[in-house]
Amino acid sequence: MKSIQIELSKYESVNFLWSELIEHYGFEKSKKIVAQAIDLQKMNGNKNVTMPIIFSGTGGLALIPIKSLREDTKKSNFKETQVLIFNLKKKSFQLLNEAKDF
Repeated sequence: MKSIQIELSKYESVNFLWSELIEHYGFEKSKKIVAQAIDLQKMNGNKNVTMPIIFSGTGGLALIPIKSLREDTKKSNFKETQVLIFNLKKKSFQLLNEAKDF
């Protein structure tokens, strides 16, 4: 699996990427994208080591090391039910909490 490096310290933490994902793909498709991201974490990730990331522009998925999230966001407590939504063009990201219900 290819490893990607994203320095989130260069991006803005926002609260609108989830709603934009819904607006772009629709609610049901957005729920499926999040469910696929969680499945990717379950199949290929490591608990407390990786977190699924959704690229909002394409709906693409990847895993990001939680270590880099801790360093870049200065946040230390991440839950296994979280998913990161990332938008390269808008230079922004959103941490989606309690994604386990998807």
